[in-house]
Amino acid sequence: MAFRRTRTGRLARAAQDGRHSGRSSLVKSSRTNPTRTGHQGMTQESPNQPVEPLLPRLMSWSDTLALVEEQSLETQVQTYKEWKRECIPFRLLSPGVLPCHHLRHTGNGSAHENYCRVCQADGESLEPCSTCRLAFHADCIPAGWLRDSQNSLFCPICVLRGWHTTPPTLSPPASPPPEERNDSRSAAAPTTSASDPDTNSSSNTHPHSSASDGPLGVSSIQQAPTGDRHDVPASGPTAPKRLYDLLGHDDEATEDNVTSQRPRRQRKSRYTNLPTEVDTALSVLYRELESNESLKREVEELRNENTKCNQSIRIRDLSIIALRRELDYRRSSHQEMETLRATATQLENAKKEIQELRARNEALSMELQTSREETAEAQALVRDWKAKLSQLIGN
Repeated sequence: MAFRRTRTGRLARAAQDGRHSGRSSLVKSSRTNPTRTGHQGMTQESPNQPVEPLLPRLMSWSDTLALVEEQSLETQVQTYKEWKRECIPFRLLSPGVLPCHHLRHTGNGSAHENYCRVCQADGESLEPCSTCRLAFHADCIPAGWLRDSQNSLFCPICVLRGWHTTPPTLSPPASPPPEERNDSRSAAAPTTSASDPDTNSSSNTHPHSSASDGPLGVSSIQQAPTGDRHDVPASGPTAPKRLYDLLGHDDEATEDNVTSQRPRRQRKSRYTNLPTEVDTALSVLYRELESNESLKREVEELRNENTKCNQSIRIRDLSIIALRRELDYRRSSHQEMETLRATATQLENAKKEIQELRARNEALSMELQTSREETAEAQALVRDWKAKLSQLIGN
């Protein structure tokens, strides 16, 4: 029992020395070629990591804008999705593999550059963009940046893309084909016997070759953010292999290490036994879910436009009703005006007739007065003649 403890301590010290040597070699390679990206150095240590092109370290801000303008929108969206999934390879790195030397993690789980893209200077007071890997000093931020209510920074490139309001939707990628999953499962199975070193080395190097030859390594690593992180532990056997090389092919130590570590039972993924047709259907569903947000926005815009159209139609109907009422009122007013005009004409005629009748009445009154006077004179003359006649008869 004490002998095994001694071997275990020796293995731990060798693993620690391996980590220090891997760190020093990575820093040395990054210093000798400053334009090399951190992912290239990480690929040399762990081939299972996805190779994603990064912008060169010594690129000016104008060159960055020119490079972004040359890229298509689909390429930019794909780069954004791969960048958002970058946090998974950093969590699943082997003990001796370090992340990119000029990238750092922020609160959202994605890697950002640890140097200012404008002045190319390192520092701790860098403000990262919320939707890309760029970082800037507070005094070097180019014009056109924005901040949201949570004080998150958006660089001018992301503002021009419109990602400060509606960033691309991140959906899980399609699972690998069943044949590749079987190969990765067979490659990720831990070694139970260390009697044949060639067999161990071939079983350990198989995941590296499969990851470098085909897209299996990339798809399995990118699948981890969706809750299916149990297909990725293919890099697990690399640690015993690295310790085996550092100890100078010590068969006894390797045997103690392998026998002391029991193989862990790997949890099956829910996509393991699915056929290719179902996998294709799932990828179609993922694409549909990606477009669901845009469809929702379009439906909301159409609803708002429909509401505006209904309001305009209602306003038009009300205006038509008001115009009809005004037209009816004008018609009735015109009819009343015609009636009043006719009545006024009749009144004028009646006034004229009354005046004529009054004049005629006055004339008749004067004739009647004259007739009365003549009648009185005639009666007086008759009485006079009667008196004269009676006098003659009496005599």
